[in-house]
Amino acid sequence: MTRLSVQSLRGFACLLLVSYHILGSSPYQGLQIQAGWLRTLNDALGTVRMPLFALIAGALYACSRLRGASLLVDKFQRLLLPMLTVGTLFALLQYAVPGSNYPVKDLRFLHIAPVAHYWFLESLFLIFCLMALLDGANALKKPETWMLVFLLSVVVYLMHPGFIWFGVLGAIYLLPYFLVGLALVCFQWDASPHSAAWGTVLLLGGGVLVGVDLWFGDFTHRFDPGMLILGLIFSSALWLRPLRHPWLARLGDYSYAIFLFHVFFTAATRMALKALDLNAVPLHFACALLLGICGPIAIHHALLRAPTLGLWLLGVRRATNQTQPAMHLVGRA
Repeated sequence: MTRLSVQSLRGFACLLLVSYHILGSSPYQGLQIQAGWLRTLNDALGTVRMPLFALIAGALYACSRLRGASLLVDKFQRLLLPMLTVGTLFALLQYAVPGSNYPVKDLRFLHIAPVAHYWFLESLFLIFCLMALLDGANALKKPETWMLVFLLSVVVYLMHPGFIWFGVLGAIYLLPYFLVGLALVCFQWDASPHSAAWGTVLLLGGGVLVGVDLWFGDFTHRFDPGMLILGLIFSSALWLRPLRHPWLARLGDYSYAIFLFHVFFTAATRMALKALDLNAVPLHFACALLLGICGPIAIHHALLRAPTLGLWLLGVRRATNQTQPAMHLVGRA
């Protein structure tokens, strides 16, 4: 997997995430679309969005040389510091600004109960803690022991324990996808000359399954067995048959800033257009997508000029290269 492919995939995942928050995770959020093809498409893409982010994280972890205490120190800086600063700022704005979707009702439980999409950072940090333990026990070195860990993760996933505190439930949700990403790289399953063909087969098969799901029902909660299967199929397929588009890769260079800050711009755009009585969905979507991408990129560049702010808000210590944060996550890929 080349850097162009990894960054293209990250850029694609960012587009899916920003679009998701513009349209809304439910009919009562975002643009509050109750029904229709946009609602259906947004729900269907739930089989791709966060599974793809988790699989990429697992694959890049397999490429990384960081292990044990060094890994946890690095991930605390990279994941938890921005969660505590940017995530808290977002929660406070939701709490204070009228017209926000689902504002935090009790600030005493900030990040004990995860805030908005920043749950991903908290949950991913827990997964890295688990990886430090499993690597110390050499539990992921062989396909046989990896398979045992993977099957256990699937069992816990399907049990859906419902423990939302401190991102535990999110970690349970992400772990199977993370482990598959790790295996694809660690065991070189993505290095086969037929990997692209397998990716195509998986994409086609996943498309058929989505069609069946749409015909007979709808997309249920994320811990449904069908959602797990589709998530594994689509995220693996996109890794095996990678994208190679320079403009997507350019977005991928700013993926972490986009992840952290896009909601500030999409929410502000929605409220501003509604205040102006401009309610056309295409206009809302186009403006919010543009600002949800360009705004975080501008913040990214500004933060790299201020090392202290860059550390606390973006998880990087120094500004030596404008794409340093993305490269930090990519590792040797």
